[in-house]
Amino acid sequence: MTSDRPPHPLPGFIHLWQKYNNYPNQVNVICGFTKPDYALPDNFRFVSIGKQEDFPPNRWSERLHIVLSEVADEVFILMLDDYWLVRQVDERGLKMAYDYMNQFTNVLKIDLTFDRLFAEGGGKYLFGYHTYNTLGHLDLIKSNPASAYHMSLWGGMWRRDLLDSFLVPGETAQQIELSGTTRLAVVGDEVLVLGTRQAPMLHINSIQGREWNHKESGLHGLNQTDLEDLKKSGYDF
Repeated sequence: MTSDRPPHPLPGFIHLWQKYNNYPNQVNVICGFTKPDYALPDNFRFVSIGKQEDFPPNRWSERLHIVLSEVADEVFILMLDDYWLVRQVDERGLKMAYDYMNQFTNVLKIDLTFDRLFAEGGGKYLFGYHTYNTLGHLDLIKSNPASAYHMSLWGGMWRRDLLDSFLVPGETAQQIELSGTTRLAVVGDEVLVLGTRQAPMLHINSIQGREWNHKESGLHGLNQTDLEDLKKSGYDF
């Protein structure tokens, strides 16, 4: 999901997605407002969900509802345009997670990063204890419904209809995570959020508020090669 607001992280997202994610037959859909005036890669397509002025931040949940209703597959990966990949995606891990979610329809989300692993400080899940299930080389862990950001929008694989059922109109993305966590906690283990110890996909949050996520001369978490490549493409960090 993207918007028209500057600074615009979408070109950087596409560059790093293409570099680190080579999953075959994956369809990448950009959901935003105004179609970019530059050519998109062949494996990307753009869908406009309306005009940005009609969707202020407090209607972010309604934007997401449109995406779920009109664009998303039954199981899909949700990313925001400032979620920039920092290493190679585990393509086999993604395929196994996708198959698992199609088999177990009470799974709302599989966190593809380390978000759920460290949700309660990391010590509880970091080693072999509290393994919920194994999935090939992945160890699945179960997010505690009472943990903070149980409804985190950090990069993950989602079940479309379940996600839509926990949305309410008039919420920002942050409110979805906070109030959505409260709504999701009510149903307990009837609806599961899972994570892994291995993190099939890692990304940074390149924007903090409305500014670049600076750390010294670059972006926090981005390696020097990627940073220099993005600068050459026109970014001014």
